[in-house]
Amino acid sequence: MCLAGASSVRSDILAKHPDAPLIVYAIWTDKLFRDSRSQWDAGGLTDHRVVHLWDGRDISGSWLVHRLPGYRGNDWDAYALFGPGATWTDSSAPSLVASGSTIIGHSDQLQAAVGRVLAAQPAGTP
Repeated sequence: MCLAGASSVRSDILAKHPDAPLIVYAIWTDKLFRDSRSQWDAGGLTDHRVVHLWDGRDISGSWLVHRLPGYRGNDWDAYALFGPGATWTDSSAPSLVASGSTIIGHSDQLQAAVGRVLAAQPAGTP
């Protein structure tokens, strides 16, 4: 995720759905000049539903690109959206609801997909 993508997720999704049962995993990697753990600024995503992870070797991005059927992102500044109850096992990933990249370039599609997931949830679903 990049800072522009983080800002879009914060303002276009989390702020617009403050009570929604969302969990955002922001995985930060070393992709560009000055991308390092010491330069990492996660301040744009301070919502309590965000889990920040540092993946300096980009193991997660490589895995998503090569092993997640239907994934349409690259391995940088991309999103993968899963529905409620999505679970991972050692050998498989849940089905994608939506994916793409860049986050900022596809923010309308991401917002619409999150809206569809939230609208499909029964009232009171955590």
